[in-house]
Formats: sequence, structure tokens, C-alpha cells
Amino acid sequence: MKFDTKSISSTPEILKRKLGAELFVPVTIADTAFASADVVKAGTPITATGTVATGADAVGILLNDVEKSNPNGSLIKAYATINVANCPEGAITSEVKSALPNIIFE
Repeated sequence: MKFDTKSISSTPEILKRKLGAELFVPVTIADTAFASADVVKAGTPITATGTVATGADAVGILLNDVEKSNPNGSLIKAYATINVANCPEGAITSEVKSALPNIIFE
């Protein structure tokens, strides 16, 4: 029997608990967000213009990885519990937490 193997990586689950009432909204990631890589990772704070947030300008957290070839994704805006350990390192700052009071960060 002949078979091929292929290694794939999976996106870490950023939702700590699925409550069923999370508020997700569609978002198009801006080209400038892909300046350092071809992928914007799940758990990255995003601004209203689709760029990577650095603080109080965050309007949501990216639910899944978004590739430059298809810049469409989903933002978590409210009523969710985020697993900070699975978010990109240093992405979830105290300013981001303050900007998103309807999201629980654990």
C-alpha cells in the first residue's frame, strides 16, 4: 500500500470556553497588517480599519489566522472568554483589555 504524508499546523484555539453567545463580526484585514508576515495570527487585536491594534484602538480579537491571499476573517467583539496563552506573545496588553470590556481574558 502506498500513501503520502503531509505535515499541517493547526490554529490554536483562542476561545477558552464556548459560551454560545459570542458576538462575531466579519472583518477585512488591511494590507499593512501583513507587513512582517503573510499571516495575521488568531488572537491578534484588530482596529476598526483592519490593522493590528497596539492598545486602546482595538475593537476586537481575530478569531482565526488570516492569510494575505484571502484577507477576510472574523472578529470577536464581545461575550467571549479568550485564552491569552494561545494568543500571539505580547498581543494582549492591559490597554487592549481595557478597550474590550465585554471580553474576558484568562
